[in-house]
Amino acid sequence: MSASLARLALPSDEDRRVVAFPRCPTAKRIHVARPLTDDQRLDLERLRWLALRSQLAPRADLERACYVLAGQPTASLDRLATVFFRGLSERASSEMVIYRPGAVSVSDDESWLLRLVAACRDGQDAAAGALVAWRVAPSARRWMRFLSAAMVRALDAA
Repeated sequence: MSASLARLALPSDEDRRVVAFPRCPTAKRIHVARPLTDDQRLDLERLRWLALRSQLAPRADLERACYVLAGQPTASLDRLATVFFRGLSERASSEMVIYRPGAVSVSDDESWLLRLVAACRDGQDAAAGALVAWRVAPSARRWMRFLSAAMVRALDAA
């Protein structure tokens, strides 16, 4: 009996590896590359560039900027994206991780962003609203839904 207890107490060589939450489906998912279509990859690269450029822009009051943009139906993609990404960096529930343009890997936040773009394109307002509610503080959700829809329209028009 003591020999069988000793076998149970000593892990095998495979079990001695240090893995965060072994046998967890999330741990396996992290190491799997996210396959993107060519259109998604193109959208992601454009969004990465727009996010990078938005960091250089001065900080603006989100609500005031949205009022100005709402009165300008032909606002440029750069202006919409700047306010969107600045609002996202200030009002997101946690810090957004957006990789540099050209990176092969896709972060969870970038996957969220691609799902938001797809929902806005497909006219799925409820899904887009749920995605925004998942990542944005309640006080900014209405404006971020407006900005995401306007940004996607401008992205498709460009």
